[in-house]
Amino acid sequence: MARGAACCALALLAALAACKREPTFDERYAGAQKAIRDKASELDRDMATRSADADEVAPRGTESASPMASGVI
Repeated sequence: MARGAACCALALLAALAACKREPTFDERYAGAQKAIRDKASELDRDMATRSADADEVAPRGTESASPMASGVI
């Protein structure tokens, strides 16, 4: 009898330990906000790298003027 009660108590404790409370709205919001901020930072770094790479290939201000701008046409 004591053995059955002990097994039942252990099963109940295991079931309670397995359950986690769901995050609150504020916790979910903070997590989403951090994920968005991280992604925005990643995109900013990527765009800055690509811009720097493009500047190395053709520095700004050295593009040839269009025929319309020079009055040729």
